[in-house]
Amino acid sequence: MAPRAYDRSLRDEAMAETRQRIVDATIALHAEQGSSRTTYAMIAERANVAIPTVYNYFPTLTNLFGACIGDTTSRAPIVGPKTLAGTSDPGQRLAALVPALFARYRFLSPWLRWSQHEAHLIPELGAFHAQFHEQHLQLIRDAIAPRGGGRAAAATVGLVEVLTRYSSWETLTQDHGLSDDQAAAAVLDVLRSIITARREKPAGARRHRATATQRGRSS
Repeated sequence: MAPRAYDRSLRDEAMAETRQRIVDATIALHAEQGSSRTTYAMIAERANVAIPTVYNYFPTLTNLFGACIGDTTSRAPIVGPKTLAGTSDPGQRLAALVPALFARYRFLSPWLRWSQHEAHLIPELGAFHAQFHEQHLQLIRDAIAPRGGGRAAAATVGLVEVLTRYSSWETLTQDHGLSDDQAAAAVLDVLRSIITARREKPAGARRHRATATQRGRSS
């Protein structure tokens, strides 16, 4: 009788299933108690595997966080360059970006409510947050870039970033009871006022300087 052929696909399927159980367990624990309170032993118990098995699949926190963040964000509402496509008007781009960000925050809130603080405590998690922060800033720069080209003022980018970060959404929706749509509308009203004021400021400043010069000449 010929020896039975080894079917590697079955082993690969079993390994993939084990890996996913570990990821799912970690995601659930991070939502329940945050990353800083979650140990490999807790993950192993929740996933029904041995502790060394968790280390075999994810030898570092960077490996573990990467897998969990990738799994979670892949299911979240997408926010990216396509969110801003279709218009060159900064106001319209912001009107598309802010609700999209807030919808994403709603989905990711079970994890962001912990990680926004823990990113300062866990370097591996902080590295991922730094990437997300830079992506957020780039979306803002693209959204409010002047129609004729060039870059938006750093101060304007900073103001928009403050008003569209997760903590601002959390304050408006959790502390003040606004819906996502109401929060987005409130933020957009403020942003439009800020951007309009900053556009008009240079002209006003020039008029002020011209008036001051004329007064100096007449004295």
